Amino acid sequence: MANESIDVAELLRHFVKQKMLFVKSLVFFIALGVLIIIVTRNHYQSSVKFIALSTANSGATGLMRQLGGLSGINLGGIQGGEDGISPMMYQEVIYSIPYLAKLSNRPLRQSEGQDPLKIGEFVAINRRTSILSSIKKYTIGLPEVFANNGREILDFSEGRQDSLIFEKRELVPVFNEFKKIILLETDPNSGVITMTIETVDPEVSAQVAAHAFDLLSEFVIAHKTEKAEQNLKFVQTQFEESKENFIETQNTLATFRDRNQNLSFSAGRANEERLLAEFNIASNLYTNMAVQLDQAKIKVQEDIPVLSIINPPVVSYQKTKPNIPMILAICIFMGFASGFVWALLIFLKNHLS
Repeated sequence: MANESIDVAELLRHFVKQKMLFVKSLVFFIALGVLIIIVTRNHYQSSVKFIALSTANSGATGLMRQLGGLSGINLGGIQGGEDGISPMMYQEVIYSIPYLAKLSNRPLRQSEGQDPLKIGEFVAINRRTSILSSIKKYTIGLPEVFANNGREILDFSEGRQDSLIFEKRELVPVFNEFKKIILLETDPNSGVITMTIETVDPEVSAQVAAHAFDLLSEFVIAHKTEKAEQNLKFVQTQFEESKENFIETQNTLATFRDRNQNLSFSAGRANEERLLAEFNIASNLYTNMAVQLDQAKIKVQEDIPVLSIINPPVVSYQKTKPNIPMILAICIFMGFASGFVWALLIFLKNHLS
């Protein structure tokens, strides 16, 4: 019997006889799919499309450089540079702990009569926990659940400003949940960046998208202008020192001339020439620093990158989850596949016995 070949016609007749097996398998998987659809919470998406622009190397820089050249002042040390955050790095920014900590602390607009809620609290309430975590919460952690009226109490306030270490490890699971609801995609051809937020509330999705974009813009601007602002502070300090030195040498020269109006001695004329030389040096330095100060102020403004919104976030009530057609299609396929495999195993068992 073991050496007999399999008759295809006999195999087809066997599949026809086992049609109830196919039906049972199909019904089981369709019922499983319906159960998945029922227990899966509705999810809604909201997205914002934007493009990263920069005002670096604008006409203001060229104008100031030309003016400096006419005055004999070299402004080559203050150049525009592309040292900001690249759009390719935005994904790392939105998933970083400092960014998510600030985003979690942003408030959500609530209806009248509802308690104020932060984004982090909303995500913590609605995050998908594992089976083991749920068992632990409602067994060992049951007293804490009753003490907090079933609501997990988390502190989303910003930590110590002087510490580089993130100390609130209880927030890490919430931050990991953010990585599931925030998606960033970049079109390499057009440069358009799409930030998509998916939560269980359509209005919250739109609000989180707006806050996430606003916070990303703040992070990009702060990183880009940090170097220019440090340079502005340095130039401002040098300008104040050169101004004080200019006024001091000017007063010294004026006092000397008032006291020695009729100079007839070589020593007196030599002193006047020395004071005049010091005054000219201080004057040139003061003029140079004044121009560089104006240039540094312009540099701060023109280095500010602009995230220009192409399509703002909107409240959409179209459900993105559960994907009913896809779930049913997979369940129907699994039903036929499992019925086929089971019927084939029965045929092989009877054929080889």
